[in-house]
Order: sequence, then structure tokens, then C-alpha cells
Amino acid sequence: MKKTIIFIIIILFLCFLIPIIFTRKFETLQIFSEDKEIEELQIDKSYNYDDYTTIKLLHTNDNTIEEVNLDEYLCNVVSAEIPASYNIEALKAQAVVARTYTIYTIVKNNVKHGQANICDSPSCCQAWISKENRLAKWDEDVRTQYWNKIVEAVNSTIGEVVTYEGEIINALYHANSGGKTEIASGVWGGGDYPYLQSVETARRRGI
Repeated sequence: MKKTIIFIIIILFLCFLIPIIFTRKFETLQIFSEDKEIEELQIDKSYNYDDYTTIKLLHTNDNTIEEVNLDEYLCNVVSAEIPASYNIEALKAQAVVARTYTIYTIVKNNVKHGQANICDSPSCCQAWISKENRLAKWDEDVRTQYWNKIVEAVNSTIGEVVTYEGEIINALYHANSGGKTEIASGVWGGGDYPYLQSVETARRRGI
């Protein structure tokens, strides 16, 4: 009788554990479109992150190529792309998008910069600033706090990228959309991405 009870408990435990294992593969990122319907992208943790532990970064000021750890590179990108004073959740979102953009660029545009994977110019790829220069621009009393906050944002999302139908997306981002985004073809011409559509990003308050 005792063995039967133990067996039943084990079965019940597995019934709860198995769905958790399989559902944690993806986390859902919800985007509200203009017509109020919800489009779903997914934050993917299932790809082989070990393939991208280091990248080759082109420094455009002197055309040198530096091999850097991906997560250290992302700290430099996040610190250049978003104020460290913002909420930690905003910094985490920026880290995921920057990681997604980086890996998409490596996979899809692998000959754009010759021997390098990506460059440090925001007009071409995404912004980047060295840790030393970033710290120098912050007031001394917040330097350690801000840098640790950025490191936390990158490390707490380690390995996470945004995918659409199982493929890493071209995670283009901007500082201000003016309240509404534009479809990709309206900006660059050519074809559209199903996940880069015109959506309302801010609402004006009624007077």
C-alpha cells in the first residue's frame, strides 16, 4: 500500500513538472496593434547560445577589429542606447533586443563588414561605447550603480532573443516613434516583415 501511494505521488509530480519544462522554452512577448488585437512574438531560449559567445567588432573610428565577449559587448551597447536611469525592466528589454539584433546581423549579414560581425556605428548597426568612456560621462556618485544595473539587465536575460515562427527577427528599434511606427517598406522600401508593422505606440490624453 505504501509503495502504491509513493508511486502515485511520483506520477502526480511528473504531471506537473513535464508541462513546466516544455512551456519554459518560450516566453511570450505581446505587442498591441492598432486594431487592439494582440500579435505574439516569442523570447527564445532554445537556440545554441554557445555559438555566439564571442563576436568580432569593427571600430569605425580606426577600422580595427576587436574580438569581444558577446555579453560584455551588449553591456556597452545597452549603456549607449538607453539611459541607465530608466527602469530595470526597460534595460532588460533593450538587452534582449540588442542581443537579437546582433545575432540576426551575424547570421543574415555575415559579409557586410568583411572579417567583422558588426560595427560600433549607430548609423549602420547599433550604438556602442567603451566602459571607460561611459563611466566618464556619468556623475561619480552614480557610476557604480548605473553600470551594475546594466550588467544585471544583460545577465538576467542571458541567451534570450526574440523570434517569429522559430526564426530570429531583425530587431530594429528606435528612440522615439512619434506615437506610431511605420511598416518596414515605408522606411526602406522592398519587402515587409510580418512583425514590423505599423502600430500605435503612445496615446494622447484627452483634454
